Amino acid sequence: MHQDYGFLMTPIKIVIVDDHEVTRMGLRTLLGRKGRITVVGEAASIQGAVETACRLQPDVVLMDVRLPDGSGVDACRAIRGSCPATRVLFLTSYQD
Repeated sequence: MHQDYGFLMTPIKIVIVDDHEVTRMGLRTLLGRKGRITVVGEAASIQGAVETACRLQPDVVLMDVRLPDGSGVDACRAIRGSCPATRVLFLTSYQD
């Protein structure tokens, strides 16, 4: 008999944070192909990331480390302080 675990069927809500619009669009497209992932918002700055995450309460924030108004690490601290259930995953193309 198939066991139905509701938490496995609930879509994962994601906010994408990157200062490059084409990167956000690409990630939204790739993640949108997965039935269990829903992109609920986007931001291009630390301020936007914190505001969007606090407003939407996503499961995950997928964030670039370097943003025009500072470090994604600072945004992570602010997000986790306001939304402790939200996880932050960093994604960057920088080598250092």
